[in-house]
Amino acid sequence: MKRSPLGKFIEEYKNSDPVRLHMPGHKGAFGYEDDITEIAGADSLYEACGVLSEAEEDAARLFGSRRTFLSAEGSSQVIKAMCFLALKHFRKNGGEAEHPVILASRNAHKSFICASMLLGFDIRWMSPEDTDFSLCRCELHPETLEAHINALNEESQKKNRKSMLAAVFVTSPDYLGNLLDIQALASIAHRHGLLFLCDNAHGAYLKFLGTDLHPLSLGADMTSDSAHKTLPVLTGGALLHISKNAPEGLEDDAKNALLMFGSTSPSYLIMQSVAEGLKLINREGYEETAEDLRAVKEKLASFGYRLYGNEPLKIVIDLRGCALRGPELSDLFRKQGIECEYADPDFLVTMWTPYNSPKDMLRFTEAAEKISASTDLSRSLEAQKILFKIPKVRYMPREIMYLPHRTLSSDDPSLIGKTAADALIACPPAVSPIVGGEVFDENIVKILRYYGFKTAEVLQ
Repeated sequence: MKRSPLGKFIEEYKNSDPVRLHMPGHKGAFGYEDDITEIAGADSLYEACGVLSEAEEDAARLFGSRRTFLSAEGSSQVIKAMCFLALKHFRKNGGEAEHPVILASRNAHKSFICASMLLGFDIRWMSPEDTDFSLCRCELHPETLEAHINALNEESQKKNRKSMLAAVFVTSPDYLGNLLDIQALASIAHRHGLLFLCDNAHGAYLKFLGTDLHPLSLGADMTSDSAHKTLPVLTGGALLHISKNAPEGLEDDAKNALLMFGSTSPSYLIMQSVAEGLKLINREGYEETAEDLRAVKEKLASFGYRLYGNEPLKIVIDLRGCALRGPELSDLFRKQGIECEYADPDFLVTMWTPYNSPKDMLRFTEAAEKISASTDLSRSLEAQKILFKIPKVRYMPREIMYLPHRTLSSDDPSLIGKTAADALIACPPAVSPIVGGEVFDENIVKILRYYGFKTAEVLQ
């Protein structure tokens, strides 16, 4: 394997058998010999000009970005940094709103809501367009984005002020493996002079298929990639990509933006795993895995399973209307030594990479066949329809972050009419039934109970 410059440096440092009188405190003990700190030659992430800078340049070439920046603290750090950069761009280009607005799909990661509280911007949500509600599914059609942008611009004109809109933020793929029409959505945002940001946490690998499906390649100005979700990278390894077609200057403040939301001591174990993991990328491996999974999906369908989503490296089983629920199916797989990614009452999610062997696929297929033979997968129940619309907004999240709150049971009748003190998100990125500052109504309480939320935080 071709080593990264960072990997070579750490290997040479270990082999020199130095006396480690630096941080971290374990000095290479307990099997963590690769864990170093900002020693001479190791570079420093937020002032990178050596081996870490080379790793970022390698990543930029690999993904086709103008600039790519490493994160050792996941997409949570990168999402906040993207929002900061979008707001700075808004101000730089004459935006005067005291609290700019970012228009977002409702399945935003909780770190996006935290960013709004920390950076002082307001959120306008675009409701899921599905006929029935799911925590993890959030479609967004281009015409809907156009309508929301036009409505917000009209609102600004009525108040005799410049546009409040700073950017559009979407999440694609969603947790159930649905891909948005990024090309069309980005085109609309750009036509209105808006930055288009995409949380691509589950889709870093989309660059390496036969058809390039990465949001950066389809028009996004900035993306957040959780490299550790689909690439051979340790947990926490992530990438901030800035497109070659994005407005000039976005990258100038990227390091400071990341530093605002990250540790000054990023893990070298994680950074090395990103640098080395990108060297391991095998485009043919991702294409072959996607092809193999198409065959697995066909077999599952023949066993009576209904599948959902169009993401190439996810297999999502749709259990709506089945007597068998997602957590129950997950337990049945677990008893056969298979650990799935996620389960809720209606769906079971599994995630795959080229590092899952053919044996893994065979074991999964055999387990699925065995379960189907002993379990009723027919749709014997009427699928429960849960409608969703954005609750009444009483406050923006930034307005309530310091206010006192208390906990109520989701079965407490007094919950209806109360103001939420926090977002309720089961598995980010997911659709939060309610966000801090919104008002509980009967339908929201119904959703909480259906998905097993036992309590909720409300303002006192």
